Amino acid sequence: MNPRMRLAAATTLLLLTVIGVSGAGEATAASSTVSISPLKGTPTALPRTQISFLGASAKALRDVSVVGSVSGRHSGHLKSYAAATGASFKPSKAFTPGEHVNVHAKLKTSKGNLRSLSTSFTIAQPAVISQNEFPPVVGTPADLQSFPSRPDLRPAKLTVNQSTAGVSPGYLFTSPALGPGQYGPMIFDNAGKLQWFRPLAGGEDATDFRTQTYRGKKVLTWWQGRTLQFGFGLGKNVVVDNRYKTVATIKAGNGLQADEHEFSLEPNGSALVLAYSPVRASLASAGGPASGIVLEGIIQQIDVKTGLVMWEWHSLGHVDVSESYSKLPGDPANPYDYFHINSVTTDKHGNFLISARNTWAIYQINGRSGAVTWRLAGKKSSFTLGAGVQFAYQHNAEWLPNGNISLFDDEGAPPIKPPSRGEIVKLDLKAKTATLAQQFVRSPNPLITNSQGNAQSEPNGNWMIGWGGLPNITEFNNQGQVVFDAQFPKGENSYRIYRETWSGQPTTSPVVVAKTVGATTTVNVSWNGATQVASWELLSGSSAASLSSVSKTPKSGFDTAISAPATTLVEVRALDGAGKTLGTSKPVTPTSG
Repeated sequence: MNPRMRLAAATTLLLLTVIGVSGAGEATAASSTVSISPLKGTPTALPRTQISFLGASAKALRDVSVVGSVSGRHSGHLKSYAAATGASFKPSKAFTPGEHVNVHAKLKTSKGNLRSLSTSFTIAQPAVISQNEFPPVVGTPADLQSFPSRPDLRPAKLTVNQSTAGVSPGYLFTSPALGPGQYGPMIFDNAGKLQWFRPLAGGEDATDFRTQTYRGKKVLTWWQGRTLQFGFGLGKNVVVDNRYKTVATIKAGNGLQADEHEFSLEPNGSALVLAYSPVRASLASAGGPASGIVLEGIIQQIDVKTGLVMWEWHSLGHVDVSESYSKLPGDPANPYDYFHINSVTTDKHGNFLISARNTWAIYQINGRSGAVTWRLAGKKSSFTLGAGVQFAYQHNAEWLPNGNISLFDDEGAPPIKPPSRGEIVKLDLKAKTATLAQQFVRSPNPLITNSQGNAQSEPNGNWMIGWGGLPNITEFNNQGQVVFDAQFPKGENSYRIYRETWSGQPTTSPVVVAKTVGATTTVNVSWNGATQVASWELLSGSSAASLSSVSKTPKSGFDTAISAPATTLVEVRALDGAGKTLGTSKPVTPTSG
């Protein structure tokens, strides 16, 4: 089971925060069912923030009062969530940067009693930073794939160096960027043959491309947008079904744009997204000025149907800038990326496990209070680290079913203790010790990456390692032996790599081009995303009414070439392994050459 999807029983209790209530005898019941965010004491809420009441229906809320110390009383309206009981109060005007906000409301209980709810927070001083993106590596034509039937597609090549019988079943889910070729989510088979590709608009790239479950069905999900040179993204999250139709687009709320590092669909119809927020804050505890620009990490739980923010967590409310290993920026116009949140997942109790690259630490966050319950590594580790556990600039922390934690240990940049590796850590929560259970290092040529990366556990015990800032992909068996190894052209990054099973059936038809030279007609056919095609049946004739079967050719990669005697009209049928017709192209008149 995917560790991200272990929430089925606990999702409705996810992210419930202790809130002040009236009556000592009623405190436990209220605190276990109602949460208000921004959380109490949040120092950097956004001016366009909504007030989220998770666990309190709009009908049960009374006398909602939202007052800014500068902007005064705010009118607004309540809008209910679809994923869980709760509602957001959307103020009719923005808050004033730097002001303090007090929120009070009353909740009518099933017994007719009124309970008091409250929170208070401070509005951030948002900062403006450079929007420059990474310049791409141009590469050469040899770095790109080309297809006669789809000349509009020019993705990067994937070269397979090793593939044995021990690889896990499924396709490779990738989203290479920053290197040569078009960017976008791509699916490859073990031979490096493209199965599906959705090219994105210029200036956009994709990350975290994988399968998830949405409304009980398997879907494809990814983030897409612009990646800034500061190492975070501004974009949105996309969900498409097995016919490659977009069924949902999930954005961040409260004036933020979704970041590229994580997008997780939850069983109750909500989603977990990340965002980066540049704000004015003190850097004094890190040796910097009293007023600088800080990039803080934000977690949001979004109601997919309405787009409302159900719950929100800010790193500056819980982790001080002094915990960072990142150097202060030399230019005061640049933000201090002290935290750099890059993964978030939950356990069966609804608590978070998050990874922060620049503090070299993994944190467990209480799903009710938002408080940090423990730190693994970093400057304030709650655990004594055993030999080989220490990691640096890590990514993709995940709970495993046996209680261990997996992660990708970058060890750069700058290099700390190369090489990069996949790592599994065993925690003893009572003794507060952490020991190295297993690691995955590419051999005989170990790698060191400067960013990104992931370690994915496979059902058969294998591990898929994406090397992030490097163009490499490696799969290990559970003994640590390499069973699959591949790479994109130099310059490509692929934030994460997944191996997943998938069956796609596009709504489009197969695409055919044909050319006649002398006595031979050559036909090229492709069907982007059709994973069940085993062979192609060629039909030809002098007219649509006279078409008859000429040959059947096994599918050979994304684009299959078929030769036939010269003809005036061709049509191609896609057949599955049993010979059933999956789709038929339009009749095409061959060009002459």
